[in-house]
Order: sequence, then structure tokens, then C-alpha cells
Amino acid sequence: MFLCVRGSQMRKKVLTLAVVALFLFAATALASAEVTVVVGQGTDPVILDPPMYSDTPTHNVNLLIYDQLYNLTKDGRIEPGLAVDLPKIEENGTKYTIKIRSGVRFHNGDKLTIDDVIYSFQRGAFNEKSQMKSIFAMMYDLKKIDDYSFQFRTGIFDPAKAPAGTHDADLTSFAARTPYYKPSAFGSQLNQLTWLGASIVSKAALEKAQADGTAKDYGITWAIGSGPFKFVSWSQGDNVTLVRNKDYYNTALKTNIDKIVFKTIRDPSALKTAFLNKEVDLIMNVVPLDAREIEQQGGKILSTNGYFGYHYVGFNMKSPRVGQVKADGSPDLSGHYDLTSPSAKLRMAILYAINPSDIVNSPDIMDRRGASTLQFVETLPFGHIENPADTRIAEGDKKTGYYNPKKAKEIFASLPASLKQPGSLKCTTLSGSVFVKEALVVKDQVKKVLGVDLVNVEQVALSELATRRRNADPKVWDLLINWTQTDDSYYIFVAFDGNNTSLLHDTKYYDADAQSWIDKGNALPNGPERNAAYQNAQKEILKAMPRVPLVAILGISACQANMNGVEIAPSGSFLLNDATKGVK
Repeated sequence: MFLCVRGSQMRKKVLTLAVVALFLFAATALASAEVTVVVGQGTDPVILDPPMYSDTPTHNVNLLIYDQLYNLTKDGRIEPGLAVDLPKIEENGTKYTIKIRSGVRFHNGDKLTIDDVIYSFQRGAFNEKSQMKSIFAMMYDLKKIDDYSFQFRTGIFDPAKAPAGTHDADLTSFAARTPYYKPSAFGSQLNQLTWLGASIVSKAALEKAQADGTAKDYGITWAIGSGPFKFVSWSQGDNVTLVRNKDYYNTALKTNIDKIVFKTIRDPSALKTAFLNKEVDLIMNVVPLDAREIEQQGGKILSTNGYFGYHYVGFNMKSPRVGQVKADGSPDLSGHYDLTSPSAKLRMAILYAINPSDIVNSPDIMDRRGASTLQFVETLPFGHIENPADTRIAEGDKKTGYYNPKKAKEIFASLPASLKQPGSLKCTTLSGSVFVKEALVVKDQVKKVLGVDLVNVEQVALSELATRRRNADPKVWDLLINWTQTDDSYYIFVAFDGNNTSLLHDTKYYDADAQSWIDKGNALPNGPERNAAYQNAQKEILKAMPRVPLVAILGISACQANMNGVEIAPSGSFLLNDATKGVK
């Protein structure tokens, strides 16, 4: 009996030990299993070299490979990245001193120092291929203090200081700018240092590449940053693979991701299907109609913390029909708009004929994932008008915008027959996009309220849209349906800055009073005065109404149910520092 019991006990112990061993083996295997996240994107990146291009697919990858001095959190706060602290700003907001962290290393093991920062800024500002020169456009007198600190000043080119015939564009370094610039504050300078184009690259690696001839392949077959993930490979047309940087300086990151694969799936329906089939873990730029289906099938919908942009109807201010021209038909750039002119009245008739709630509530367009808006700054603190008294906003409604069919009809009735011809207003929009649906809604609303089918909608490819926005040829378009991102207040007002020559300034609006407030807002450091300047600029812009704000939009993305900690930046890009997969 004793032997039998003893044998039974031994068998139990052996069995228990076996179970424990099996558990420990499984736990070890689980702990060592590689965690891979697949991000589905509609197109390949363009180049993995931060200042050279920054569309969304490129931005998403580069954001993980490279670091910036400062980061923008999901709620729009600026916090130190490679910098130790926020900059010391002196001399009325024109002198910046910044100290960076010591001990940070690039992916090849080299130390990151101020020499790399200065090299990166010089390259972003003056390299002929850089698409991010605007970040550094007001910077000059950039100096190294020691291996981990530097300073620079902000200002503008002063022709009076320069030799005759010298232009700002002729100056090809921060040092070359110094004798000919005069100090001027720029409130968005710190914000712009959070932009991807201000990422820090390795001076030594790129100078070596220039010498051995491999620089031409940088950002395609190789890339070296200091970010939380390292570049491994890029199979063009298929995927980009990154792996975790185990030596990343920020040990507080909570992510458990070992590998990220950015998978290119060009067909939007195939991309959505891949997500629903759990072949990809993350997708962005989800249209509202798809968001509903994704939620119904168990996916998580992620959105920006506040409205990161707005859709609008843009009026071509060079058009004789909806803008302002001289007697000879040339654009009127006097800086003053006659709001009693027939063309201005036609703008107002269209404004009052549009009901944005039809766009917001349509399940085929916004599906209530947005809001009708009466102004161009909905979320950001600088420029948002809180008190609508004595502004155009006072006559609007947050649900139906400026919709007032009675007023629209009265104004339209007073116009000459030449402005009432069917199909006389040419409306441009991006082919195959949600803007086509919005354009058709606007077309139908204008027809219904005004009694004339004024608007003729033309769909164009992205490259043609960019050309039309840049040139604003009144022979080609009168109206434009598009969108503007609003993650930086300075960026918003570029759209109405008469001195801006980019496609962002697509309406070619220029008003002297608004311009004075824009210039003042751009030149002030962050604070109440800057806010007031931008508010006053917006009040002036709303008088002439070069754009009709339709819908304040959220950046919408999606992740699988087994992912946590994924955040969305104000720009709409993924923030994956604390993202986990398979952790409850």
C-alpha cells in the first residue's frame, strides 16, 4: 500500500513537472515570437529621404525611420524629441537656442551631434531637390555652440542691405543670408521644426555616399536615421520593411512591435478587403462609408483629436464671373474687393444656395463623420473666432452653414443675364474622389435654389488638379471642390496669403487688410496677440468669401481589434510609439 501511494505521488510530480516545463516552453516561445504589423497603403512611398518628398505613404514610413528635434502630439502640443527641452527664445521671438540629447546614435552606430542637425537643415533649406524649403525660409545665422547645442535667428530678406540685383533665392546657405536678413519673428517656426522635412540625417553617411557614388540610391535602397525603426528593404510596388531599433534612445516606448511591413495595395476596394480579411493591421484615409462597415465587422476606427482639415468650394478670384477683374479683363490685384459688383453677388448667391448638411449627413459622403463649419479654423487655438458678433459667421448656422435660399434667390435675381447662363461656371474636382460627389451636391443645390443649372463639373487627374490650382486660369475653372489640412494655423492662412505662389493659394485671393493681419500673425510668437491677428485676418477673408467652407473633417484610420495604443497625429499619420499587438 505504501509503495502504491508513493508511486502515485511520483507520477503526479513527474506529470506536474512536465506541465510546468511545457508551460515555460510555451511562454518562452510566445515571448520570443516576432510581432509583425502590416500597414496597408494605397501607393508606394516616393523616396525615404525626409526633405525630398512628403505625401502620406512616404510620411508614414519616414516618421519611423527618422527623428526630429520636436514632436507634435495627438492633441497638437509640441514636445521635445531629440531636443532636451523647448528652445530658449529671445530678442522678441527672433533668436532660438536649442540643446539636443547626448548619447543618441544613428542606425549605423554613429553618434548624432549638432553637426548632423546643421547639415540636415542646410540640406533641407538649400538642396535643389528639397520639397521642404519653406520650413527654413526665415532662418539665418545658424551657428554651432558646441557638439550638442546651436542657435539660429529668424528674419526676412532686406533688399536695402543687399547689392543691386541680389535676390533672396541667390543665397544658398544660412551664412550667406546673414548679412542681408533683418530680424523678424515667425510664430510657426517651432511648429515647423516638428515637420518631417526637419528630420535629422547622418552627415557622415551622406558625405561618404557622395564620395563613393551611392548617394543617388539614398532613400531607395538604403536609409539611415535615428528613429525607433530601421530600414531593411523596399520591394517597389509591393512593400517596405522596417525592424525595431533595439538601441533607440527613448526607452520609455511601450510598443511590442518587432517588424513593420508597409504593404502597397493600389485598388481601394482591395485594400479594404485586405483589412476586413485581417491581412493588414492598419489602414488610413478611411472614407466614412467604409468606416461604418469596418466597425460592423469588428475593426477599430481611429480619428484625429479634433478637425484636421476642411472641404471647401473655392472661387477663382481671377475669374470675371466669380472673382474680380479690371475693365480689360485682367485680374484686379489692387487688394480691395467691390462686394457690390455682380461677380461678388454671384459668389454670395452660391454661398447662400449651399446646404452642407446634405454632405455631412449623406451615408455616401461623410456619413456624419464631420461637421458643417462656418469658418476656416475649427479646432486650432490660433485664429478660431469664438465671438461671431459683427462677422459673417453670425448669419450662419452650425448645421446648415450659410444656407439661405430666400436671400440666394433675391441676390441672383438682381444679376445681369450674362451671369445666369446654364453651364457657365466651370467646376474642377479630383476624379474618382469624394469631392466629385460633393461637387454634384453643390451643382444640384445651386440649380434647385437659383433655378438655373449654372455649374458644369469636370473631373481631372491629380496632376492636372495641381496644375489648375497653381495657375488658376479663369478660362479653365471658376469653382474648385477640394480640401485643406489645418494642423498648423500658419498653414491655414497660406491659402489666403496674397504673397504665396504655391498651389495652396488656389483662389489667388488678395486683400490688403487681410494681408496685413496675416503678415502680423505670421510674425508674432505664439500667444494672445497672434491669435487676435489671425482672427482679424479671418474676419476680413469672410467678407469676400473666396472659399465656402463646407465640412470640417476628421482624419479617419482603422486598426484591427487586437491592436492597442495606436494614435493619430494632427496631420493624420500614425503614431506607433506605444502601439501593441496581441496584448490585452
